[in-house]
Amino acid sequence: MESIVLGDRYELLEKIGEGGMAAVYKARCRILDRIVAVKILKEEYSNDSSFIAKFKTEATAAAQLSHPNIVNIFDIGYQDNIYYIVMEYIEGKTLKDVISERAPLPVEEAVNIAVMICDGLHHAHEKGIIHKDIKPHNILVTATGIVKVADFGIAQAIDKKTITFGRNLVGSVHYISPEQARGEPVNRTTDIYSAGCVLYEMLTAKTPFDAESPVTIALKHIYDEPAPPGALNSDIPPALEGIILKAMAKRPKDRFPTAEEFRNSLLTFNNSITSKHLRRKGNEKTLVMSPISTGKEADVVKKRRIRPTGMAIILIAILGFLSGIVFVMSSSLFGEEIVVPDVIGMDVKDADEELNKVGLEMKVIAQQFSDEFDADQVISQDPSAGQKVKEGREIEVILSKGPEMQKVPGVVGLVLADAKVQLQNAGLKVGQVEEIYDDKYEKDIVISQNPHFGTQVRKGSSVDLMVSKGKAPEKVVMPDLTGLTLEEAREKLEQNKLLVGEVKREESNEYFADQVISQDIPPGVLVDEQSSVAVVLSKGPGPVSKVKPLEIKLPEEQDYYKVVVKLKDSQGERELYNEVHRAGDKVYIGVNYFGSAVVEVYLNGEQYKTYSF
Repeated sequence: MESIVLGDRYELLEKIGEGGMAAVYKARCRILDRIVAVKILKEEYSNDSSFIAKFKTEATAAAQLSHPNIVNIFDIGYQDNIYYIVMEYIEGKTLKDVISERAPLPVEEAVNIAVMICDGLHHAHEKGIIHKDIKPHNILVTATGIVKVADFGIAQAIDKKTITFGRNLVGSVHYISPEQARGEPVNRTTDIYSAGCVLYEMLTAKTPFDAESPVTIALKHIYDEPAPPGALNSDIPPALEGIILKAMAKRPKDRFPTAEEFRNSLLTFNNSITSKHLRRKGNEKTLVMSPISTGKEADVVKKRRIRPTGMAIILIAILGFLSGIVFVMSSSLFGEEIVVPDVIGMDVKDADEELNKVGLEMKVIAQQFSDEFDADQVISQDPSAGQKVKEGREIEVILSKGPEMQKVPGVVGLVLADAKVQLQNAGLKVGQVEEIYDDKYEKDIVISQNPHFGTQVRKGSSVDLMVSKGKAPEKVVMPDLTGLTLEEAREKLEQNKLLVGEVKREESNEYFADQVISQDIPPGVLVDEQSSVAVVLSKGPGPVSKVKPLEIKLPEEQDYYKVVVKLKDSQGERELYNEVHRAGDKVYIGVNYFGSAVVEVYLNGEQYKTYSF
């Protein structure tokens, strides 16, 4: 069967995976002669024009990401109604496979994996890209234990379909955030929630919520609390359990604000310390009573006449006794004094119950907008907490109306300067401005916004914008510069419409002085025209000359052979030998080379053998 080649370049070798949205193939790039992974969208998405438009935009944005914990995207293409993404080929397993085989994972291993997931997410978030579909199926683990997050472009494009319950749910909802399940705007804490669910599953071998239908699972994410992971795996310390549950908080504002903070909490977590919960015991007082009188003492008491001074002392004691009674009874006669409890931050119902417990009444005197307190929470109270008042006193409170909300205006299609003015006039701020190349929109035109048009947000909130940089420059292949002088490298780059960037120098025993040792963009990578590449030049001393004898036995298929031997080493490329020999002859050549070398032998113009040393 003839193999399929996409874009006259990517030869599909074998199918290695399939998901809800795409099938994945192992493929060979014929131009760069390397193995890549090609993800081909399924037919139902290839025929959806709105999806394809968003897919192109988001996949192109994701292609700008470059991080050790993110699967790199090399190319995006279309052929015969087939949309495909070419990406880095990873030797390893999905995290879902690892969980299925070995969960619950050891605490240290699970935490290390979560740290690498957070590193990849933080890099993407800083570029203004939210994944929106973090799950073990989209996380790859290499044979050496390196974690790589995949499918940024596809996850961005299918986000709308994922949270629409009226249509088929795409992918798993076991890791969906509450705001996604409600169809609300999302931010970077959405990925943090999903990453928390993944860490939960690694440590417990169970997803936080499960049910027979995807809709039921999504509703559980909205309304239910997960079982504490420590109850499912006693090896999970309380400190780690607290980190997981914070990442999975229902309200985005209660989670870690960034993936970096989530990562830092995991790094500082010490699983050797076990928290102990201590119960507070009330102070128990022992009442010491005087001995019981037998009554015999009265028999020996002699009757004495009370003197005037004694009578005065008795009267003073009686008056003191009566004063004490009046003081004690005054609290009943004039109302007992109550210490006002602190109800600030409480829900109105809870605050009312708290005051009623101690015999006080609540009176709501006003409601105000507040960014600090949720709707119906107490903002302030008068008298304040800790003061003493009479029983039955009214405590005046001001309730929160929640944050003042503002409808986000639509700025897609506007020039960036005009978009900023519209947002500022609406009481909103311009957040991150990400620039990407786009063939549809002219330079400085807003391509997309987050939150979207019509979304209700807090006044003063930020709106992130994606702005066009105009048509994308042509892609060119980065050439191999190693072994060239700086001028040779500069000339080769200029031929490919590329530039020399930063130049550093290091000592080298492999390359001669002023030869290129390394480059920061590997050879074969597709880059934009006019991109800069940093190079490192050798300071010497350079390689020492070596000699390698070669014995070449010629075949006997033809009568004569023209033998050509070429060498490539640290000094460059050169021809070592060029002679005609009879069939069956043995040709002896001494190869004098520097550093590492590649020797190629050609017979009658065709490559016969290659030696490396």
